[in-house]
Amino acid sequence: MLGFHKIGGLMQALFNSTYPILIQGETGTGKTNLAKEIHYRSQFQNKDYIHCNLAGLSDGLFESELFGHLKGAFTGACSDKIGFCEMANGGTLFFDEIGDITLAQQKKLLQLLDSGEFYSVGGTLKKKFIGRFIFATHRSLELLVRRGEFREDLYFRLGGAAISLKPIREKSESERVSALRKIIKEAKEKYELKEKYFCEEAFDVLLSYSWPGNYREMKTSIELILLKSPRMKISKGEIPSKFVLEKNEGGRFKSQVAELEKKILYNEVVNKGVGITKASKSLGISKTTLIAKLRKYGISGQSLERVEKSVA
Repeated sequence: MLGFHKIGGLMQALFNSTYPILIQGETGTGKTNLAKEIHYRSQFQNKDYIHCNLAGLSDGLFESELFGHLKGAFTGACSDKIGFCEMANGGTLFFDEIGDITLAQQKKLLQLLDSGEFYSVGGTLKKKFIGRFIFATHRSLELLVRRGEFREDLYFRLGGAAISLKPIREKSESERVSALRKIIKEAKEKYELKEKYFCEEAFDVLLSYSWPGNYREMKTSIELILLKSPRMKISKGEIPSKFVLEKNEGGRFKSQVAELEKKILYNEVVNKGVGITKASKSLGISKTTLIAKLRKYGISGQSLERVEKSVA
């Protein structure tokens, strides 16, 4: 169940506490999966895990959903309703998209976090929240605070234990390879397609894609490609064009950058005829790096053997 996230000893101590946790990351980066992982790897694992998303609700409905209501508390309240706070029942209440609730709703939530107490709508009996909160958002709460759209006191209350998830495009190549292989394996097991596999070129195209929808997009795309392919070996030609086009565009961009770099180096070393020391200072790179780049592009305005001796 650990998936893409590693849990250290200090984090484990936090996960076992009732201290509220904030998970931040773009859509599809695995916030919900991490929240479940935290719950099932903590002392709350045998208690309920409740997922709620109250974004976009009116203030009245927000309170009803979170705290519950009594019959007759408002028009349409035909019976008593248990809110998410009571449903948690000593377990975990995962509050998704915390950055999308109103300032009035934020105030109610802050009061709950500070006191641990609440009232059902229409009720007079004080109730105690038993359990722990995990919050998630795809938005920058710090930016929302600066805009006046998120309460600063609530932000400070949540920000002490914040976990940020990187989008796929910012992960190392080894991390992307691991994630892609894991999702392919899970998709093959899910649809009983264990004999199918991607050829090296096809895998490379998928690996080079930026995955703006992150793991969610990766999961749905891989599943669809596996299901649509009639062959055991999935070729590059079976990969949807959007993946191939981005790889080609990325390759052209890298090629253009390399060509520009080569022209700059050629102009500095050959056309100007300056030495390696002056050229490296002018370009803002070390002499060793400059020599490596000259070799890479086959530039030899001076004898590189003589140049390398000057570096030694």
